[in-house]
Amino acid sequence: MNDSRIWAALEPLHPSALEDMPMDGTWLKPPYHNDPAGRAVVCNDDDFQFVVVDRKKGSVLFVCEDDESLIASSLDTFVRIVSAWGSIDRDAPGPEDDEEFSAVRKSFESQLKVLDPPAAGPNEFWSLYTEELTSDDYVDFDDLDDDEDEEPETDTGDNDRPGADESFSVA
Repeated sequence: MNDSRIWAALEPLHPSALEDMPMDGTWLKPPYHNDPAGRAVVCNDDDFQFVVVDRKKGSVLFVCEDDESLIASSLDTFVRIVSAWGSIDRDAPGPEDDEEFSAVRKSFESQLKVLDPPAAGPNEFWSLYTEELTSDDYVDFDDLDDDEDEEPETDTGDNDRPGADESFSVA
C-alpha cells in the first residue's frame, strides 16, 4: 500500500478526528517513513510509541516498544472506528463516573465487534486501552489536590537549637 492510498483514507480525519484517538503522538502526513518491518509510520510520539499501517495487509497497529496490538484490520475499518470513537469520546464521561463510563465503554465495544471483530479481541489495542482506563491503577491527575503535588517540608532539627543571636547561660 503506497502513501497516497494511506493518505486518501486518513486525510478526511486529519487532524481533528485523529487527535481524538486515545494515543499520544503526532499524526503525520506523507511521505511516511517505514519502521524496521517496512510498515508506514502514521503517528509517532517521538519516544517509543507509534501507529503503523502494514503496507501489505492494510492493517493498522499500535506499537509500544516490543509490543504490538491491532487497532483496525484495514484502513477502511480504521476510518469507521475513528468515527465511532469520536462520537463516544465527545459524549463520554470520564472513568471517574464508573456507571456511565461502563455503559459507554460497552456501547463502543459492541460497535467495535460489528465494525472489526479481530480489533475487538481480548489482547488488542481497544481491549487493553479500556481495561487500563477501568483498572484501579488509573489516576486522573487533574483530580488530585494541588497540595498533593507539593513536597512535604522536612524537619532539619534546627528548631531546638538556639539561634546565633540567642544566648543561653548555664546556671
